[in-house]
Amino acid sequence: MCGRYHLEVNSLYEEDIEKEENFEYKNNFNITPQSKVPLVIDDKLKIATWGYFPEWLKTQKNSKPLFNTRWETVQEKRTFQSAYKKHRCLVPISGWYEWKNINNEKQPYYFYKENELLKAAGLYWLRSSGNIEFSIITKDAYGDLSSIHHRTPLILGPNEQAMWTSQEDENTLYEDISNQGEIPITFHRVNKSVNNPKNKNSSLINKYTEVPF
Repeated sequence: MCGRYHLEVNSLYEEDIEKEENFEYKNNFNITPQSKVPLVIDDKLKIATWGYFPEWLKTQKNSKPLFNTRWETVQEKRTFQSAYKKHRCLVPISGWYEWKNINNEKQPYYFYKENELLKAAGLYWLRSSGNIEFSIITKDAYGDLSSIHHRTPLILGPNEQAMWTSQEDENTLYEDISNQGEIPITFHRVNKSVNNPKNKNSSLINKYTEVPF
């Protein structure tokens, strides 16, 4: 699962990517579903809403947008089939959060790669209004990551990023991406203040150490 992440402007602007007209984004260290954030679509930065609301979901009471898509079933689920074939995008991520249950309390952890802007695989949907909605693809966690949470965003290496945004046959693409090596990711505990979506300052990603009494 990936339910929160953060993205910094400086790392984003260091990338040589064309921006759509009137593109504007400010640092957010606690991005939640339904936030408006940058995507890379057709080699251009565009603002989109995190979370897809298919028509069938809108009719259900207390429904929430689909902000994650499982890699293992992306080709099988009708909700995602068309987007997987035609509407793949890259989601710039400076780092993301996951929670681990410790003594019946949820402890947040921050995941990142030192001094590197990550790109996660995503799918997007273009609404008749012109708005864009997207979902982040997740996969089984690997290595030490699985000690915190069983799912992780599908982070792509440079070669896989090029594949993902190409016109490669979807079956060949699935095989190539599935065979990607493990991306080295670092993580550490952070303060529980990240649990509150209203908190969005830079201190959220700082390593947290309990102070003994």
